[in-house]
Amino acid sequence: MGRSQQQAFLAMLLAHPGRPLTAARLAEGIFDEDNPPTRPKSVVATHAYRLRRALRDHHAEHLLVTVNGGYRLDVPAESLDSVVFERLVAQAQESATDRARARDLLTRALSLHRGEPLAGLPGSHAVELRRHLAERRVAALEARLALDVDLGDNPSCLVELDQAVFAHPFRERFRALLMLEYHLADRPAEARAVYADARRDYHAEGLDCPELDALHARIRRADPTLATATRPAGRLVAPHERPAPDRGTDSSHVPVPEQLPTPLADFTGRQGAVAELTAALTRPDPGAVVISAVNGIGGAGKTSLAVHVAHLLRARFPDGRLHLDLRGTQADPLDPAEALGLLLAALGVADREIPACPGERAALYRTTVAGRRLLVLLDDAASTEQIAPLLPGAPTCAVLVTSRVWLTGLPGAHHLHLDAMEPAEALDLLTAATSRARTEAEPEAATAIVTACGLLPLAIRVAASRLSADPAQGLAGLACALTDERTRLAELTHHHLAVEPVLALSYARLNPEQARALRLLALPEAPVLALDPAAALLDRSQECTRALLETLVDLNLLNSPAADRYGLHDLLRVFARRRSTGEDTPQEVSAAYARLLAFCLATARNAEATAHHVEHDRRSLITTETAAPGRTFETVEEATAWLRDQTGLHQAVIRRACQDPALPLAQAADLTDKMGSILFGHDYVTTVGELAARVAAAAPARGERDAEALARSVRGSMLWHAGSYAAAGRELRRCLPLCEGAALRRLRANVLQLLGANARVLRDFEAAICPLEEAASLFHRLDDETAEGLALGELGYVQARCGHLSQARTAGERCAELTGGEVSISSSVGSYYLARILHLCGDLTRALERAEAALARFRSFGMPAFQAATGGLIARIHLTAGRPTDAVRAAEEALAPAHRVGGMLEGTVLRTLGQALAALGHRSRAGACLGQAREHFRRLDLDADAAETERLLGVLIECPSP
Repeated sequence: MGRSQQQAFLAMLLAHPGRPLTAARLAEGIFDEDNPPTRPKSVVATHAYRLRRALRDHHAEHLLVTVNGGYRLDVPAESLDSVVFERLVAQAQESATDRARARDLLTRALSLHRGEPLAGLPGSHAVELRRHLAERRVAALEARLALDVDLGDNPSCLVELDQAVFAHPFRERFRALLMLEYHLADRPAEARAVYADARRDYHAEGLDCPELDALHARIRRADPTLATATRPAGRLVAPHERPAPDRGTDSSHVPVPEQLPTPLADFTGRQGAVAELTAALTRPDPGAVVISAVNGIGGAGKTSLAVHVAHLLRARFPDGRLHLDLRGTQADPLDPAEALGLLLAALGVADREIPACPGERAALYRTTVAGRRLLVLLDDAASTEQIAPLLPGAPTCAVLVTSRVWLTGLPGAHHLHLDAMEPAEALDLLTAATSRARTEAEPEAATAIVTACGLLPLAIRVAASRLSADPAQGLAGLACALTDERTRLAELTHHHLAVEPVLALSYARLNPEQARALRLLALPEAPVLALDPAAALLDRSQECTRALLETLVDLNLLNSPAADRYGLHDLLRVFARRRSTGEDTPQEVSAAYARLLAFCLATARNAEATAHHVEHDRRSLITTETAAPGRTFETVEEATAWLRDQTGLHQAVIRRACQDPALPLAQAADLTDKMGSILFGHDYVTTVGELAARVAAAAPARGERDAEALARSVRGSMLWHAGSYAAAGRELRRCLPLCEGAALRRLRANVLQLLGANARVLRDFEAAICPLEEAASLFHRLDDETAEGLALGELGYVQARCGHLSQARTAGERCAELTGGEVSISSSVGSYYLARILHLCGDLTRALERAEAALARFRSFGMPAFQAATGGLIARIHLTAGRPTDAVRAAEEALAPAHRVGGMLEGTVLRTLGQALAALGHRSRAGACLGQAREHFRRLDLDADAAETERLLGVLIECPSP
């Protein structure tokens, strides 16, 4: 039923049968408090989907009902073993006078417990319910064992009491019952020994044991009321006193199998996993056989970990350690019947005593291990079905399983997913397998090696073996050889050790659809793919894609770091790409990329339309069609968050389009434009600018003039946002001649607007007016009100700087009118533009209102550049109004986003802050801020701004201190 969190979701619904639980309550109950998902309701919805899918296999999907954003599981309470357990316990209490019936009811109730309740499930709900169910079980066990002692007819009573005392050493009632049973069985020395052990253990912990003291006193004075009428005459023979059955061996010697493989002498790291497995396999009073299942990708070190832990626990399992290689990844997995035969032989059962029937073998196996403290290590399991017959029935035994798949069908099992190592652990492993002198001599090369190995233990050991075989080889040489993805797997081979065959074993088990999905998902240079683009890449529906990818997650060939997010281990990605080269034609690969590019562009267009609240055709600067509808968005925040999250994938797709002539370069150019229209900040500006340069360079050879024109305009815009104003002007002027013809009028207007903005930054305000007027006129003829409004906002500002205040105010008001309405990036920018003009026109109250409203929106959109610009404007308005204290506060708030963006914005905010501090008389701090601002402007070759700041510094120096 899925992985641990999925099981926790189901368990919480089952704990409230027929009752609706809100998504918020479910999220609170199933997620760990210290590591909640970023979108808990989305993850809960995914769990609901997966549960419905599992129920559908049994024609029971109708049981899960969605209720007002929450969920209800319509199952009768009587179908739950926890409810049946409580009913049986209640009936036993009601039958107190009929002790035999009461014991039978309690026995039936206890049989419903098969292992630790909700073992390994995360979340506060599972923790609390697990604690409650465990306590209820122990209480029922106390009551049943008390009835066993009272009735005196259970030959296993002493064994069970001894096990209960071992599991709960400070539960006084169990020790008291064991003392009493020994007394009634006429074994006084052992009764006294139980009391002596208890006194010693309790007093060591500073505890009293009044019940045991009282019972000991009653036994010493031969209290006749301790005997019961229901105890049969004569003494029962304890199980350990009975002769062992003839198994064809010497009955005086029970073999203690010791089959564990030799542990690795240099086992390194995995401290957390070792501690978790140790705690799981040694937990007190498990109630049933303890099962820990370790799963992970091939080469993750599952067997090494399991063998290491098994050796650590030798003393805990004195009756033997069994080991079987189940060959789950081989073409011929070990048959369970054959496996049972091997286990029975190891336990001393003669060949002639081993039944031919698999069911009888399993029964004999469980009988043979009953009461023995054994650890069974089942390595490389293929499936739950293969393991099930090999599980002991005795709670004194423990089973440790390794597998490449999630064995979710194991009842009550504790699951541990073993991933790649932590970087520090990986370096320690390389050091242990080579020498500290070599890794310390070349630390950078050592890091490069373990990184190229994907932090996978097997790959690191192969690399270490190569280094050990050639002591003269430097680590840098091997690190260099591993950098080439095409030959990396071949390099990770040394004699019998190799990575590729291990991965090939998992790949060989896939059906054609799974194998195709793995190959195609490995193609993009993106660490994680969301469900939507994965569906486009595979050309499958979302439902089909989710089901397909979840099977690969269960096989540990994909990881799922979040709901509907899928990724591959680095070496598995390399392996899958090599398989794609041999199994997919170039046309199939190009078609997959084309589908992905079309989806990314369509979705980016939808994001832009939502973010700017404008129809797509009014934002499109060139004509290029996409067949894919793309993902849609409800809010600006959702749209911008998606584009930020998908930046890595967009990079991969655009770069591929520049290399593959089969992909439409115009779509790649349009995608860079959509990214640049929403993503702001230094890192995004650099990324989008680099992508646009790639497209512009590839376009002429393909004769795609429109793609080149758009790419150059995007690059010019990104250079401008990065503060490279001279380079931006050159790129935009190079782009303008490409924007000829009616089809590119919108692009031409956009380039003209950018040229005007560039002239404004360089303080050539008169030169900015002409291109901005032409841009506004073109947008007007195109009936694009939003674009026209933004051009007028730029125009109005430069008009105000030229002293044309009436024209400027008219342009600013028209800007706000054309961009206003729905909350969007464009309307917020329009408000900022108007506030900027109103400030220059002296209308400070309205300017402040507009600026503060725009700033709140930019913060919610996550746009640091506009946060810095608007915050700096608010500081200047306060300064103009004679409120230097408010100006300092606003400027300091704007400084953090300005620092992230850098460039002119940071210099402008620093200059305003310096002016405000000077007005307050803080000359030292003011000088420092103005000095930093001047250096910013000088680095950007903004001579006019640098000169103005220099003048302010001069005034500050000349003015006497107050």
